[in-house]
Amino acid sequence: MFEVDFNDSVPMNIVPTTSAADALKELMAYHNITQSEFAEHIDVSQKQLSFILNRHAYMSINVARKIEQATGLSARWLLQLDFNYRLSQAETDDLDQVKRFDWAKSQEK
Repeated sequence: MFEVDFNDSVPMNIVPTTSAADALKELMAYHNITQSEFAEHIDVSQKQLSFILNRHAYMSINVARKIEQATGLSARWLLQLDFNYRLSQAETDDLDQVKRFDWAKSQEK
């Protein structure tokens, strides 16, 4: 597990399966901010924020930029967290039929 400092004072434990939703929930808990209050500050509906926080939807670039403007958290970092989370959760059932080129290096995991 890695420890990442954001906002120059709040340590966060980041693992490959951490999404932006996890980071936002931790930020909101640390600062005692409600979903409604956070949604108002970033100019999105409470419903839209709830979808993001509950991983029913991933944030758009626009929402990430709004969060960056309101909190100082990097939009790029939030989007990367979501991308890494989605990639780690992605189903790979359809990869069985993929044929590797002879010249391609093996992707050992």
